[in-house]
Amino acid sequence: MKRILASAIAGAVLLAATAPSFAQSYRAPYHGPARHGPVQVEKHVTKKVIVRKDRWARGHALPRQYRHSYVRDYHRHHLRAPGPGQRWVRVDNQFILINSISGVIAALAAAR
Repeated sequence: MKRILASAIAGAVLLAATAPSFAQSYRAPYHGPARHGPVQVEKHVTKKVIVRKDRWARGHALPRQYRHSYVRDYHRHHLRAPGPGQRWVRVDNQFILINSISGVIAALAAAR
């Protein structure tokens, strides 16, 4: 009788020891958010492009950087002859009549 009782207790202990292995989940355990290095955040930057267009007007001074392109053949461009001390200058798509010494704008004409 002692052998039967001892083998029954040993079998119960053996089943009790293996029971938690049957109760395990097939999913991986969850330990909160993954911590595999720094978190990268994407930033979207929009650039604002400013296009500056100079508007010329009579009486204003033309900057020195634009005074280098003199127009010598003004008749070809249908411009009137410049007066004494004046010159035609081509800036972008405009002809500007300036005082050659001070750079003050005397007249404007659009290119054709």
